Amino acid sequence: MKLRVLPALIVFLLAALPALAQPQADAVKAADTPQGQFIQNLGNRAVAILADKTLGREEQQQQFREMLRTHFDLMTIGRFVIGRTWNSATPQQQQDYSRLFEELVIKSYSDQFALYAGEGFKVANVRAEGERDSIVNSVITHPDGSPDTSVDWRIRDKNGKLGIIDVVVEGISMSVTQRQDYSSVIQRNGGNIDALLDLMRQRLAGPAAKQAEKG
Repeated sequence: MKLRVLPALIVFLLAALPALAQPQADAVKAADTPQGQFIQNLGNRAVAILADKTLGREEQQQQFREMLRTHFDLMTIGRFVIGRTWNSATPQQQQDYSRLFEELVIKSYSDQFALYAGEGFKVANVRAEGERDSIVNSVITHPDGSPDTSVDWRIRDKNGKLGIIDVVVEGISMSVTQRQDYSSVIQRNGGNIDALLDLMRQRLAGPAAKQAEKG
């Protein structure tokens, strides 16, 4: 099974879903909330990085890394997608997994952002979800006139610090999808997390490493 690395974190700039009809007043109000501003800043930052043609690939990746660490709760997401396996992993395995998880997310962004073609980003609405979580709906506009993209972001407030813990596209939770993918790899290998870590390393190494092995 192909290992997917939070694909919806990429989809929020690239996919095309049915347009979301929201009054302009609602959009303005949503953008004024702390959660709305948090997501709007993420979108603005991502678009700015992509639009800056003076950035080299290494500098761009560094800015993506900073953006991810600022806006995404990667530890919470990473622990969720491997479930109870985290508790049975050794401290070294936990450390390796956390590092590989973050690097794979960054690699996925970097590889897919090359397809950026001038999309715009705006917050549509915000709603509370329990005591600590909020759902922020964002709309991505496309310069070619294709239907807007609608993406929901689940944000958790941890002692006043906001962080994204899930992205939902067409009602499908990407964290849950990722958990299913990772669990499948672990289960096929007798509950051994090392098999997942090896696969994650292979994904990071890319085609170049495979060619070297064949040679």
